[in-house]
Order: sequence, then C-alpha cells, then structure tokens
Amino acid sequence: MKHHLILVTILVALAFGALPPVQASADEGDSSSVMVSELFIGHRAVITIEVLAPRDAIVEVDSAAPSWNGVEVISAVPSPPEPDGEMARYRFVVTVAPFRIGAGTFTPAVTVLSADGVTRRELPPLSWTVVPTLDPDSPAELSPLAPPVSIGGAESPFLRPAIALGALTALALTAWLVVVAARRLGRRYAARDPEAAVVETGPTGLDELEPLLDGDPVTGYRTLAALVRNVIARDYGFPASALTTTEIRRRMEGGGANRFQARLVGGFLENCDAVVYAGYRPAGERRRADLNMAREIVDGDA
Repeated sequence: MKHHLILVTILVALAFGALPPVQASADEGDSSSVMVSELFIGHRAVITIEVLAPRDAIVEVDSAAPSWNGVEVISAVPSPPEPDGEMARYRFVVTVAPFRIGAGTFTPAVTVLSADGVTRRELPPLSWTVVPTLDPDSPAELSPLAPPVSIGGAESPFLRPAIALGALTALALTAWLVVVAARRLGRRYAARDPEAAVVETGPTGLDELEPLLDGDPVTGYRTLAALVRNVIARDYGFPASALTTTEIRRRMEGGGANRFQARLVGGFLENCDAVVYAGYRPAGERRRADLNMAREIVDGDA
C-alpha cells in the first residue's frame, strides 16, 4: 500500500510540477566524509554519504543542488539499504571533481521520496582546498607544441637499398655458380673417352638378334638401339647412349655426317623407341628390315 502511495506521488509531481522538493537539513543519522583535504582542480575524489530514511523510501543523490558549490558529481554508486530500527540506512559512494580554486566548503545533497512527499536533504558539509595545476606566474594561454624529434632505432635510409643490393648480389652469385657447374659438366662429357659411353648389351652379334626380335621384340629392339648408339659414340666421339634421338641426329650433322645419314639413324632409333616405350609391334617383314638397317649402320654402309 505504501509503495502505491509513493508511485502516485511521483506521477503527480511529474505531471503537474505541483510538488516541489521540500528543503530540509541533515538528520542526526545522516553523515558524509571525504578522505582528502587538498587536491588539484578537476582531479577526482571519493566521498561517502549515509542517509537515514524510511525503509520504503527512494533515496537519490541530488547532483543539481546548488549546495555542492562548484563540485561536480561524476558518479554515485548506491549500496543495498541496511535496516536501522524502524528506519533504513542508505549508503552511496560518490565520485566528484572540484572546479573552484581555493579553500572552500560544499554540502552534499540527496532527494528522499517517501509517503510524506519529496524532500531535498542536505548532509553535513565538507571542506577541502583546491589548488591550481599552473604556477601563479604561468600565462593563461596554451604553449606551443615542441617540434618533432627523431627517435633512435628508426629505419635507416640505407636499409632498403642494402636489401635490394644483397638480393641482386645473391642472384648474380647463383647464376655464376650455375654457369660454372654447367661448364665443368660439359668438359667432363667432352673429355670422356667415347669407348666409356658404350653400353654393355646382351647378344653382340646381329645374327643372334633375329630370334630375339620374334620372341621378345622389346628386348630385341632395345639391344639393336644400344648397338647402334655404341657405334655412333665410337665413330663421332660423343656419348650417344646419354642423348635423345633428336640430340644424336643434331650431333651427327655437326660432327661431319651428311643430313641423309643422320636422318636415317634418327629414324631407326625412333622406330626402336616406339617399340620399347610406345607398345608398337612391327610385322615380321619390318623386323627383318630393321635388322638389315642395323647391319648397314654397324658395318658403316649407311
């Protein structure tokens, strides 16, 4: 019932403005305290407020009361009411900041809303001294900003050029090493004895390869190609067994063989590669013709 009465009082006061708060001094149970006696202007301080009011009352810190005397209320944190006989004790931790310089007194104020109406209550006054942050002889104007200065440890202007130069040097060194390695490898192949490039095969006589061509054409054509490569390596002085068919034809043309002879050898080796690697199986007449072609190349008639 009392809560309904308080709610009706608030609605009437808001709607008609007919119930201005009644000014009252501090009750015996009210108290206020502050932990500092001197502080700079604008610096924050904390004060503690305790108000003794009816249990069903609504108590709020009145930050707009003139009794604060230049002290601005930043925040007010309430604690749950504590019963005190028939009354209740309301406690607030209030953060404030002063903006009037010199020794002065201010009085915290609260608003109590109860069944008896709205009452603005002033608590015991507090005193402190507010000092300015500027010296007495400091000009009342903003001083210019200091010029910018360099900070130690910043990036050196030579860092990026040095990185680019290092990358180019590493690239050039890598290219030089590749060229040197390629030249040494080429010299090793050039200095190698052509006989060392000869590949050991199974049957060395061409007549022995005829039944092998019929029974196992892959092995037979592989042996034919190896014999022809051995002859080319011996006659032209390059490692034919380590080269492809196209490379052999070019090296033969560069080594003195006429273009027809180089094409003839190249065509024969391509036919052998087709049998060994591509699954080509020539007819019996073609196998005899390939064997005769190998004889001509080995005997030097090609």
